[in-house]
Amino acid sequence: MKPYVKTKFRNSLLSRYLIIIGFALVLVPILIPVSFAASWGVNRLLFPPAPGTAETVRDYGSGLDLETMWHGEAQALGGKAPQAIDERLRQLKREYPDASLFWVDSAGQTRLQLPERSGLPAKWSAEDAIAYMKRAVNGDPFTIVAFIGSKKSPGNQGFMVFELPRAHMYKSSTERNGDSRFYGLFMFMMFAFFILISYLFFRDIRTRLLRLETGMARTGPNGLPVRIAEGRPDEIGRLEQAFNRMVDELGQSRQREREEEELRKNLIGNLSHDLRTPLTVLGGQLYSFRKEPLSEQGREVLALMEVKIKDLGTLIDHLLSYNLLSSGRYALNPEDRDVLRIVRVSAAAWYPLWEKAGIEADIDLPDEPLIWNVDEQGFRRVLDNLFQNLVRHARSGGYVGISLAERHGKPALVIADRGPGLGAVSPSKGAGLGLQIVDLLLREMNLCRETESTAERGTRTYIFTAAPSPLVK
Repeated sequence: MKPYVKTKFRNSLLSRYLIIIGFALVLVPILIPVSFAASWGVNRLLFPPAPGTAETVRDYGSGLDLETMWHGEAQALGGKAPQAIDERLRQLKREYPDASLFWVDSAGQTRLQLPERSGLPAKWSAEDAIAYMKRAVNGDPFTIVAFIGSKKSPGNQGFMVFELPRAHMYKSSTERNGDSRFYGLFMFMMFAFFILISYLFFRDIRTRLLRLETGMARTGPNGLPVRIAEGRPDEIGRLEQAFNRMVDELGQSRQREREEEELRKNLIGNLSHDLRTPLTVLGGQLYSFRKEPLSEQGREVLALMEVKIKDLGTLIDHLLSYNLLSSGRYALNPEDRDVLRIVRVSAAAWYPLWEKAGIEADIDLPDEPLIWNVDEQGFRRVLDNLFQNLVRHARSGGYVGISLAERHGKPALVIADRGPGLGAVSPSKGAGLGLQIVDLLLREMNLCRETESTAERGTRTYIFTAAPSPLVK
């Protein structure tokens, strides 16, 4: 495995959680006996054994062990003399000092009793044996009755009885409950510790993800997201690093954009000023040419040159205006003015040009004033650019309409034509600086422009305020 892959796996969230799981799996076989030992210790500490309980006497094993032992002894004593049976019972008494032993011969006579006890019949009848058996079943002391002799001929030599208090076989219920209670407590503590570790692990992941989300949603003074503190080099840490790299690249891109924009503005400004001087000289020279005797074709060429120089001058004016508007250096003085009056004055100035181009003007404006907060010179510039576009690109429709309508619940100035629409190909189509200047000027005056254009109905341009205002003031 490559060193990079090893480092990546070691710093992975998956590897950390696998370590937690592996740690739990390895410790379970160790913690279970440890929990049992701790439970036993706490039980001995909180529940010390009292005299006479199972903890202070001998433990002789389970009932199955005792039954196996006793039946084995009875079978081994088969065919033995009574003296041999007595001797063997005395030996067993020494091995089980807390037990009571006696045996009954084949005639029903009670023989040796260890220890001597009252209540036993000296001569056993069948009824006595049955009654004794019934009392001994599931009673205390624990009683075992075994016939002396082989399994093939049981009862030929009588039977022998083994009695042992059950306390010597099982622990008391109080101590058993204490053991299980504390064992369960320690097991619960073990699993609770594992759950706590898992909870802290996932809570840390959630906290870091929320911090990353907050960092992505927060922006700085430059409008870009801000860098966030980087944590451990795991998956989330690498995501934080990638986010910070993205923020740095966005900042560098924004800086390059500002530098390029500044360079472009300087270039447009310098070119505009540098081109204006030779254009002025050319215009003067063409004026001088008009005084010279020229042929009809020469006068037509001269007129075309004057038109193109005028168009170039207009383009330079557009470049200067666009440069000033985009850099925020175009001086505007908005005041409350009647825009309908401005429209009428501007339309009157353009009327001869429309008439010369064969365009019919249809001006339908109300007599009541429409007050907007605009810069009069800037609004005239907007109208001039729109009218100039109409003459250049929509003269084939032979129509210009100026009216007032409602747009989005606000009064809107409408300039309509019946030309081929914005999608049509125009031989005089330029870079679109005129409309860009219109949009920039309208934005500075808190106005909006919307355009609807189809090849069948022509183009309708709506100009309205960005904020609601009454139709007439």
